[in-house]
Amino acid sequence: MMNKTLSWLAMTALVFSLGARAHAQPVYKWVDAQGKTHYGSQPPPSNADAEPLKLQSNNGATKSVSSSSASGKPGQQYNADGTKKVPKDVEEFGEDMKKALQKVDGKQVPLNCSAAVGNIHDQADTMLEVGQKNVRDGYMSKAEFDKTAPKIREARGKYSVSDCQSSSGNKKLFYQCMSSSNNHVMGCDKQHKHGE
Repeated sequence: MMNKTLSWLAMTALVFSLGARAHAQPVYKWVDAQGKTHYGSQPPPSNADAEPLKLQSNNGATKSVSSSSASGKPGQQYNADGTKKVPKDVEEFGEDMKKALQKVDGKQVPLNCSAAVGNIHDQADTMLEVGQKNVRDGYMSKAEFDKTAPKIREARGKYSVSDCQSSSGNKKLFYQCMSSSNNHVMGCDKQHKHGE
């Protein structure tokens, strides 16, 4: 199922390097009345203070959430497998991003198979690119990436315009959900589970 394949690397990629290139939708940050910080692909209508986050520099290299925590200064901690430990603030940001990406935009759009398949393929490609960057930056082992990447490529290959056009039930609803560039495969898959 796409949920077990794509969502794992999506979350890992966000936690570790926050994207190798821009995602289809912007990411907003806001603080609610109780002082809790939220992240999402759409700001809440009642909160004009929501700000879009910039996750990249101009040359496409990723920026860390906190420059002091991920600056590579002496004292870098490592996991047992030799990969770098993710700073706590980046890990928390990644968890918040995972939750945000699992939410689906409430505004329903018509089924558009070309757009849906394009969004699925672009998001899978981004996951693969970010995974490769995680390996280069030392936050993911090459063995872990080599084990996961084929699953993402296989899942990516299962989605096509012809498959969309002949789909029904939850799979058709998944494609309709993915017709919106405001949605992510994690959210659409969570809402419209469909077996392969």
